[in-house]
Amino acid sequence: MFGGEYIIIRKFVSAVMACVLVMLSFFLTGQTDFAIIVGIYLFPILLIYGVPASILSDFVTKKLISFPRVILALIVHLFLAALFVVIPALFSSSEIFNFYLIISLLSSFLFYCIDEFLRSKLAKYLYQKILLSKRAKALCEKIGDMRI
Repeated sequence: MFGGEYIIIRKFVSAVMACVLVMLSFFLTGQTDFAIIVGIYLFPILLIYGVPASILSDFVTKKLISFPRVILALIVHLFLAALFVVIPALFSSSEIFNFYLIISLLSSFLFYCIDEFLRSKLAKYLYQKILLSKRAKALCEKIGDMRI
């Protein structure tokens, strides 16, 4: 389960959770309508650009271990997030460049943190513990036996 398909699932979950956390930050400030608009635009960007950028980060840092890998992976995530905003800003005269840069860096940082947690030993342990739990199996069996 921890092969190539696990990486794609982990990246997808990281993208969804990062989008939800960014939206939640706007919900908490009372900007409900704006949070929905941000989520509508941010989620496809995270899937189309963020997931491949994160896979590239994993590829670049795969030979490193421990702290140097973590730092380099964070730098790659943040650099590619900034690059996504800076290049279009060079060709336009937009005054909201800082806002887009902050959202881009925030979502990239959250994506990175969630992805690092999901690849940690703690997350793998929790996954195995929940998967092998008798309660979880019983609940899944009850849900599977439900008929409409």
